[in-house]
Amino acid sequence: MQIDLPAELIERLHKRVALHPNATEADVIRAALDSLDQLDQERRAIQEGINAWRAGDVEDFGEFDRQFSREHDISPDA
Repeated sequence: MQIDLPAELIERLHKRVALHPNATEADVIRAALDSLDQLDQERRAIQEGINAWRAGDVEDFGEFDRQFSREHDISPDA
């Protein structure tokens, strides 16, 4: 597959490869795409939280904290 990139992107790619002597251009592009995938996953999780909040599917934080602490054997004054 042939992908044409603007000179500015090619320069940025080469600079990134130069920072990591054992990396290839593919490694840098893979890492960039992995980062974008992670951001997308985080955005979806945040949106799910917002949607749950808007739907009223929430729990009092104090009660959640007490229950979580009990379940994980965490001292209340920790």
